[in-house]
Amino acid sequence: MDTQADIRRHAILDELAQRQAVRVSELSQAFGVSEVSVRRDLSYLERQGLLRRIHGGAVPVPHVQAPSVQAVAGTGAHAAEKANIGRAAAELVRPGDRLLFDSGTTVLEVARHLPPDLRESGNLTVITSSLPIVRELGPCKGIHLILLGGVFLPQYEVVVGPPTIAQLSELHADKLFLGADGLTFARGVTTANMLEAEVDRAAIAAASQVILVADSSKIGLIGLTTIMPLADVEKLITDGGAPPDFVGELRRQGVEVILV
Repeated sequence: MDTQADIRRHAILDELAQRQAVRVSELSQAFGVSEVSVRRDLSYLERQGLLRRIHGGAVPVPHVQAPSVQAVAGTGAHAAEKANIGRAAAELVRPGDRLLFDSGTTVLEVARHLPPDLRESGNLTVITSSLPIVRELGPCKGIHLILLGGVFLPQYEVVVGPPTIAQLSELHADKLFLGADGLTFARGVTTANMLEAEVDRAAIAAASQVILVADSSKIGLIGLTTIMPLADVEKLITDGGAPPDFVGELRRQGVEVILV
C-alpha cells in the first residue's frame, strides 16, 4: 500500500466513525482523486473487515473496533529513518524543558530516545494527548507528565476535542515535537485527521518552538487538512532521502533543516 493511499484510508475511517456513512462522490471531491480510486480504497478496507460497502458508499461494520494506525498502514515502514530522526530530535531537549508531544510513530521515537539522565533527573515537563507517549514517559522520575483530557480516539490512541484545545490554551511549552502525514509548499504541513489537526494547531499556539519530525516519504504528499504553513516551522528533522531542491527552498524560507 502506498503512503498516499494510507492517508486516504485513515481519513475514510475517521469520516465513517463520525458520520456513520460515507459516499464515494463526496470522498472523491474531498481527496481530489477519481471515484475509481475511492472505490478501490473502500474495497481494500472491506477486505480488512473495517467497513461494509453499499451502493454509492460505505457504512461501518457493527461491533468491530477500528484498528490502530499501525494496523492499517503497517508497522515497519521507514522504521530506521524514524528512529534516527527521533534520536536527533531528542538531542535538542535540555534539562528543565517544557515539551509538547504530538501523536504518531515518529514523535514516539523522540520520546523513546530521550536519554536516561533526562528521564531520571531532567526536571522535564511533558504535555501530550497521546497514550503511547504516556506509556513511554509516564514512569520516568525526572518527568512531570500532563495528560490532556478530551474524547478518546482508539484507532489513533489520542485524545481530541474542545476540552483538549481549552487545556492547551492555558499552557506554555518551550518545544513542540510535531508529526505529519504530508509536506508540500502549496498546502504546508498536513494530516489525515481533522480532529487531531485542531489539537495540533492549539499546540502550535502554545509552543515557543515547533520542531517538525517527518521522514522523507512524507515530502510531496498532501493529507486531508492543513496544520500550518511550512515556513512557520522552526526546525524540520528528516532523513537524507529528502529531495535537495525541497531542502534548499525550505532553508531559503528560513527553516532550519536537519538531515540524519
